[in-house]
Amino acid sequence: MTNRNKYNSIKLPDDFFKAEYRSAYYVSEKMKKVWAVQLDLLKSFADVCEKNNLRYFMDGGTLLGAVRHKGFIPWDDDADVIMPREDYNRLSEIADREFQTPYFFQTTLKEKGFFRTHAQLRNSDTTGFIEADANKNINKGIFIDIFVLDGLADNPIIRYLHRKEIELEKKILTFKYDRIFCQLSFIGKFFYGLVHIFFSLYPFKCFFNHFDRKVLARYSKRKTELIGDITLEWRENVQWPRKWFEDYTFLPFETIYLRAPLYYHEVLSRQYGDYMSIPSDISAPNGKMHGEITFNPDLPYKDYIRDTKNNFR
Repeated sequence: MTNRNKYNSIKLPDDFFKAEYRSAYYVSEKMKKVWAVQLDLLKSFADVCEKNNLRYFMDGGTLLGAVRHKGFIPWDDDADVIMPREDYNRLSEIADREFQTPYFFQTTLKEKGFFRTHAQLRNSDTTGFIEADANKNINKGIFIDIFVLDGLADNPIIRYLHRKEIELEKKILTFKYDRIFCQLSFIGKFFYGLVHIFFSLYPFKCFFNHFDRKVLARYSKRKTELIGDITLEWRENVQWPRKWFEDYTFLPFETIYLRAPLYYHEVLSRQYGDYMSIPSDISAPNGKMHGEITFNPDLPYKDYIRDTKNNFR
């Protein structure tokens, strides 16, 4: 057994890094290195949560991978966890103390130029970023996503109105950070201008804090029947009965164990349907499952940016 210096919190056998076929899908040596960084991030995150009695669960493809593959889905390129709003807010408060270099807890309120409605935990000694962030001056280390479980109104009409409020305010926020002016239509450019006038009068961080803590989290302190991940977009297949997340079990994920909701079968069935069946049409190459992602597990992102700039001189 060896403990690579880049992977501080985990021990991995040497053969973990070898390219191989999993479920008839080729996983490259480079992707194995990316997985190792993400495993280390998952373990570091879980250790902080256990230490501070914070609730968390594997989420999305990571939960599916744990159940179906006992680890990463062979064609996946990221890792996801999710936390109840109360625990997520608490983690945000203690993150700077708990996550030391090279780890970086990244949120919209913490780093100028970064825009997500959830957090990411990054390893600054590596490089991993999506195409939309290529020209942004932000931390671009390999990351895991930390999503939020928020309460949903029991009344369907109020729930619908809440959804529309979220979609409107998120559109305003997105126009601030994730719209390229020259690519917009005339109407888009007009709306873009209005948004920037708005934020010249109302500071962006104040508006985002209102959106995050008052709009998304409006029903999170109430014992509503439904909870869900509404930070990315409103999808009913990621809205579940609250009781499904009231307890947890540990499941193996590669070389570590992580929390899963006790009702993980019901959670996955709602999200994916027949989740144990292997898709027959997987065509995404390593590192492309979620679009264009640049990975270099051996190079700190600051060095990658410097080298890239030098190549264009």
